[in-house]
Amino acid sequence: MSPVAIATDARTDPIAPRRVGSTLIDFSRLRLAAPVRRALAEAYWNHVGVRSEHCLRGYWHYLKTFARFAEETYSVRGLGDLNSLLIVRYVEWLNRQVAVDGRPWSAVTRAGTYSALRTLLRWLQRCRPHLLGPLDFPRRVFPGKNRDRQRVEPLSARALRALVKACKDEISQLRSQREAAERELALARADPKGSVSPLATFVAHIDRHYGGILPQAIPFRRDSRYHMAAIAASLGGYRVIEPCLYPRLESLFPYYLAILIHAAGNTEAIATLDMDCLQSMPMLGERELLVWSKGRAGRPQRRSFRTTQEFEPPALVREIIEWTKRLRPHAREADRDRLFLGKGHQGVAPLSPAHLRKLKDGFVARHGLPMFAIAAIRPTVLTAVYRASGNLLTVKEVANHQHLSTTIDYVRGPEAASHHRTRVAALQSAFLGHIERPLEPEGEIMGPRESRCVPTGKAVSMFGFDCKDPYSGIAPGSHAGDLCNYFLGCFTCPNAIVTPDPASLARLLKARDHLRSASAYLHPSRFESIYAPQLKILEEDILTRFSARELAAAAAFSSATPTLPELR
Repeated sequence: MSPVAIATDARTDPIAPRRVGSTLIDFSRLRLAAPVRRALAEAYWNHVGVRSEHCLRGYWHYLKTFARFAEETYSVRGLGDLNSLLIVRYVEWLNRQVAVDGRPWSAVTRAGTYSALRTLLRWLQRCRPHLLGPLDFPRRVFPGKNRDRQRVEPLSARALRALVKACKDEISQLRSQREAAERELALARADPKGSVSPLATFVAHIDRHYGGILPQAIPFRRDSRYHMAAIAASLGGYRVIEPCLYPRLESLFPYYLAILIHAAGNTEAIATLDMDCLQSMPMLGERELLVWSKGRAGRPQRRSFRTTQEFEPPALVREIIEWTKRLRPHAREADRDRLFLGKGHQGVAPLSPAHLRKLKDGFVARHGLPMFAIAAIRPTVLTAVYRASGNLLTVKEVANHQHLSTTIDYVRGPEAASHHRTRVAALQSAFLGHIERPLEPEGEIMGPRESRCVPTGKAVSMFGFDCKDPYSGIAPGSHAGDLCNYFLGCFTCPNAIVTPDPASLARLLKARDHLRSASAYLHPSRFESIYAPQLKILEEDILTRFSARELAAAAAFSSATPTLPELR
């Protein structure tokens, strides 16, 4: 069947084969009953058909796995067999599958395979309810599947800086190369009868005979005056000449990497940017939005950047659009709006995940960088943002996440944990600094409380606890300017701070013994109304929070604690 026939039939028939990149998706090849094939094809093209090529190929692979299950078990003879029992049998069959090396499939692989079928069947339940009967899907089919997923470790700050520097160096070199070539071509156009440089001669020949794109081979036409093959060799070959006219795929990689680092986006989402990815910000003329789509997200992803910086996305995007003008007429119609479009061994093509892996190896070798994973760039940038801001909400906005829990997963790691410990220690030190204030110097002018003879500076309760200001009226039932209602027993105050050091615990133990002894000589009603509630809090709430070892260590300090006044 010709490509034209495929495209024509596919508009009306979901079973008709369609080509997605280099993959032919043909539901007629699945060993399933015809009604089942048609139903799954309809769900596939209507629900998944708008997603990326990578996602389409993944779903097609999972459907072929389901077809293999149906062929091996003889359990899918029609639409009536798509029931809850079949789902359970499919899960059990997935749990028995092994890889080529004999190891069982990972929980992540099994979960992805099952989830693809569940997604399509749910679409049929919603949109074609007459095709399927009652169908229930079990919950938590593969518990702990995320434990099998290998977390991509972020790069170090030093490695990220080296990566940014390598991108800037290569982009600057490519810009200088293009500018030099444009000057030569401009001189040749301004003075066509003068001495023409070899590059201008070669480019004029390519424009005249090959539409501005160097051919894959070198079948140059020879005439009596010029030998194009010799000129190309003298200029350094295709790899030197082509970046002067249009980008090769390896020439686009530093631009892609720089935009990926600035945007902190997902690798495939940034690779599939369109030409219209820039949006103006009317209220901020010096900034523009970089906007892109991500398959799993329900909203556009965006970040704003300055338009005046030559290595930020707005300048890089405009440069790529201008640089790729020669290539776009030679690309497939479906790829002409892609931003990252370059010349490769197979002609004009957009960047793909397969290209990125190969281009990364060459980039690492050219700049002497340590090997890295492209997927590690996003968590690396988000961790750096968190290190600089200390605010998860800021990182959430940079990452374009809907839920803060997703952001936490990105910044979780040894570096973030160390950062947490440092910040918590700093906050605790600042908090304790407010509590442990030094005595006011003598002779300081008294405030408005001077007439009421209110003591200033460090106040100590009868049980030896320090209070920042017992006249502030913070505690419930207290009034500003009056002595705090809880000052007799500060450990019952809702603002009390009890530290686990032995000296503080020794004061608590002495206070407990003092209250117990007071019950022997105070009037029972007075003791029950004033001191018994404090003793209960002390015995049942505060001291129970400390271990026997901590209490034993505190007992050694009891002799050094001050004697408490007699209770009345």
